[in-house]
Amino acid sequence: MTAEFLTLEMTSLYALMFVVLIGLPHGAFDGAIATHLSAKKSGFTSIKFFAYYCFTTFFVIALWIALPGVMLGLFLIISMIHFGWGDTINRSGITFFVQVIVHGGMPIFGIVYFHKAEVAPLFSILTFGAPDIALQLSEFAAPIIMALVIIYAGLALQNRLLRWRFAELLAITALIALLPPLVGFAFYFCFIHTNRHMRKIWLVLSSATSSKALIKQATVYTIGSWCFGAVAFFCIDNGNIHAELVQIIFIGLAALTVPHMVLVDGFFRAKEKGHKL
Repeated sequence: MTAEFLTLEMTSLYALMFVVLIGLPHGAFDGAIATHLSAKKSGFTSIKFFAYYCFTTFFVIALWIALPGVMLGLFLIISMIHFGWGDTINRSGITFFVQVIVHGGMPIFGIVYFHKAEVAPLFSILTFGAPDIALQLSEFAAPIIMALVIIYAGLALQNRLLRWRFAELLAITALIALLPPLVGFAFYFCFIHTNRHMRKIWLVLSSATSSKALIKQATVYTIGSWCFGAVAFFCIDNGNIHAELVQIIFIGLAALTVPHMVLVDGFFRAKEKGHKL
């Protein structure tokens, strides 16, 4: 683990708290999603899903420890795709591509573009001192995203259904530019992505499963992830509690995002096309 020192302001610490308490639990419905898809066929199928999910999570953590710079770069890319996909209106064509890259890229690479000096130490902490790949990737992505914003503006002028989403993008961009990086990310992750994801998932799942059962299952998964994070936090000791928090939260988030993305973007969206997930 890197011994680099990191000090976060109270606003950034509160932002991390929101990510853990509000943003992280949205993935706790993955068990319910798996049950909705097919895991309810048998107890063995449910156990197999849980085993695959845990294996993927720990595999990502192991890869991160071995190749931190590469894994952070990959995490930024898959996060952009996952966020952007959740914010799209169209499901194909140029509009879909532009919305995925722009809506997903702004809260990821836009933050780096506007706050490189503040983000660089965070990337260094997350990569144990090897942030170059992620920083170079961000420098490459930023001008592409900015160019696509112009194309997006043209598409919004032609299609009134896109105008509210384009206005939302401009508002998010302004907030990201003005707020500290962790605060800007937490705002998007908790109140845009998580809120939108939860509403869409709840719409589908609640039609087949009782609200009480969904909440109970999500609570179990949420508490389980918090307990795992707490154990990891107490096991890590690099002499800098702020750096440890950043590592646990974001490496843990990456480890959970990969199986979450496979399940939601790979299987769930394919089955529930009619719900515009």
